[in-house]
Amino acid sequence: MKDTDIAWCAGFFDGEGHVSYHRSPPSKTGTVSPQLYAVIPQASENIEVLEFFQSVIGFGNIKGPYPMPSGKPQHRLHYGVNEVQALFIILKPYLRADKTRDFQKALASYWTHDPSINEDDQIKTVKRNKKKGCPECGDKEWNGLLCFKCGYIM
Repeated sequence: MKDTDIAWCAGFFDGEGHVSYHRSPPSKTGTVSPQLYAVIPQASENIEVLEFFQSVIGFGNIKGPYPMPSGKPQHRLHYGVNEVQALFIILKPYLRADKTRDFQKALASYWTHDPSINEDDQIKTVKRNKKKGCPECGDKEWNGLLCFKCGYIM
């Protein structure tokens, strides 16, 4: 790897990429899994820049195309949970401070993940369930906990 190519990749990630940690929806066993990934989206006509980035870094998966509201399909260079730290180590010398903090925050959250269901997880579950409709009758008169049509209670 050339330093100039890595520096280019870091600059490209600064502008286009993001790293994220979030908590999965609670499982039936009552736990929440950690989710960690980094992604660089790009309109499909620019897929060559993703291929170049991938070739410089040496790993990552290009996924897509995905339909977008703009009408232009999008490809994404995706780095999964087992690749995010390695990506950060490679890019870190050239990343802006805010992207460095994003990586550090996501990695720290992943490493200190508590699998217990918390209040935020419960709120997100109720919101997600509300969008799905009543599990018993499918009606939209469902507030995520109680169906006003059939009386089902979660």
